[in-house]
Amino acid sequence: MIAESGIPRIIEVDKSGKLLRQVKLQVANPRPHTDTRLVRKLANDNYLVCHESLGVVREYHPSGKIVWEYRVPLFGKKRRPGHGPEAFGNSVFAAVRLENGNTLISTGNGHSVLEVTPKKQIVWSLKQNELPGITLAWVTTLQVLPGGNIVIGNCHAGPDQPQIIEITRDKKVVWTFHDFENFGNATSNSQVIGVKGRTLR
Repeated sequence: MIAESGIPRIIEVDKSGKLLRQVKLQVANPRPHTDTRLVRKLANDNYLVCHESLGVVREYHPSGKIVWEYRVPLFGKKRRPGHGPEAFGNSVFAAVRLENGNTLISTGNGHSVLEVTPKKQIVWSLKQNELPGITLAWVTTLQVLPGGNIVIGNCHAGPDQPQIIEITRDKKVVWTFHDFENFGNATSNSQVIGVKGRTLR
């Protein structure tokens, strides 16, 4: 499965490169940098797509029909330019469909993680300054570990902040990764590998 921005579409190819499926995504003004961020294929054969420039997470049927969407709110705040903690927006980066049917969403420059129900109610959230000593900036990748902990990417947060954070559901910090010298201020994607048990990706 390959998600393409600029066209925009999802394609599936076999190991020989043969095109098996093409799903057109609905983007009014395509832009290669921001049409999509992370895209995941769901167990029901649909696709969960993060449209960064639109600030929306959409679930697409293979026909291209939108069957569910969630517009990341601005919570009454005004947009602020930039990429770091001082910026603000709803440039959604990642979404994970949980086993309970809810969707976990990283809001990019919204500096937060939201869990929303199929009816679009927020039932859990992590905000910019809720973790002691940690400031969230451009919140990127999400990974739910088998035990339920959540691994979060923290991009553009500056030299004193961790790039990767693992938290429990009650927002306790389990582990952080901080290596500004080698990874700098733009570590946008990460994944914990070698985890025993079934992980939601």
